[in-house]
Amino acid sequence: MMARNVEFLPVDLYKSDAHVYKIEDGKIRMPFSALSGMGAAAADGLAAARDDGNGDFISIEEIRQRAGVSSAVIEALKEVGALDGMPETSQITLF
Repeated sequence: MMARNVEFLPVDLYKSDAHVYKIEDGKIRMPFSALSGMGAAAADGLAAARDDGNGDFISIEEIRQRAGVSSAVIEALKEVGALDGMPETSQITLF
């Protein structure tokens, strides 16, 4: 793929499919299942939670709850930058 200048886009919480590599602007978007340690059930859970009609995730804690994924899955998403800028909890700090 590299010899043919095929570019891969990273896993994205809102754009990646559970299992399908998608073509996006002439590049290939990685699916959740491409991550090391990400099983089929976890990939399906993430995609289902994202598409459940409850809107965007507001925290990593909410992803765990809605998708029912383990800490290992959250760590895999963090390692590839899919959760950059997202707060750990849904709690608001007042002080």
